[in-house]
Amino acid sequence: MIPAVYFDGRSTRAIPVTVWREHSVLLWHTGDRTQHWQSPLEAFEPSARVIGLPYALRLADGAYLQVDHDLLPDDWFPRHHRLERVVDWLERKWPAAMAGVVIIVAALIGLFEFGVPWAADRIASHLPATLEHSMGTQSLAALEGRLLMPTTLKPEQQAHYQAVFQHFVQGIHGLPEVRLRFYTAPAIGANAFAMPDGSVVFTDALMKELPDDQAFTAVVAHELGHQAHHHLLREVLRSSGVFIVAGMLMGDVTSLGGVTAGVPMFLINAHYSRGFEADADSYAFDALAQQNIDPVAFVHAMQALKRAHPEIKGEDKSMRYAASHPMTAERIAHADAASRAFQAHRPASQAKGVH
Repeated sequence: MIPAVYFDGRSTRAIPVTVWREHSVLLWHTGDRTQHWQSPLEAFEPSARVIGLPYALRLADGAYLQVDHDLLPDDWFPRHHRLERVVDWLERKWPAAMAGVVIIVAALIGLFEFGVPWAADRIASHLPATLEHSMGTQSLAALEGRLLMPTTLKPEQQAHYQAVFQHFVQGIHGLPEVRLRFYTAPAIGANAFAMPDGSVVFTDALMKELPDDQAFTAVVAHELGHQAHHHLLREVLRSSGVFIVAGMLMGDVTSLGGVTAGVPMFLINAHYSRGFEADADSYAFDALAQQNIDPVAFVHAMQALKRAHPEIKGEDKSMRYAASHPMTAERIAHADAASRAFQAHRPASQAKGVH
């Protein structure tokens, strides 16, 4: 016999009772034995075992018996909720509980380290061009007047670089519509970036540091590489978190607002991953070589920035492009290899720059 509480299903009154089993029947009565009940075992629907919660034996008419978690004999309902009994046993073993915590933590790490980036990349590569263009337009509009101010470059300077830009991009087969924009951006410093709508943005500070047209063209090629691979969108999606990425996977277009809002923060505080930089480098080196420009021009552009400010640390705003696009030994070796391949296939007498 075990103590229990009986609810008759017609009121909320709890009736203390004693329960026992006789063959395939459960019987229970009040403490003064003035009230008696009984029901076959198969008429009960037992609840799952959960540590700390009472065990409920429910009847079809809404009545149920409430038994303390540890008092119900295991042989009363041996074929019910086997999984719950396993979980109950595991919960009582602290090594198993610790293993469960480790598994959950590992699953969360895997989700953020691999799951979210994978989902973000799938979204970026399959997002309709109209939506991507809209995101870029909205992001640029949000930046203008706040981070991006009107350029101070002279009209003739702008016209010259626009001509260089158009000459270069017209030679890239299959390139979607792109446009060059100049801004003064004290908060961003010397930087360049490509927006999802096709805008390639150069800040005045960066333009003042680039030594020549080839250096400018090399940076353009690199940024077009980021744009071709949807790097900005992918990085912002990756940092947007599970809920925005999951919402976009399920077709929730309102999640785009969260992505658009993340673009300014990325431009100020973040930088592309090592893999993304390698992808953009490869694109730039191929695009430059196709137009008879030595791919090492991009390394020369970055080195010119560093030589111009030898006293400034990489995180300084005036060196923001160099800080966010670090020229590692691996990247320099990649550029040198591309330059050697370029020189091997094109005689030096045919090499020319963009003027």
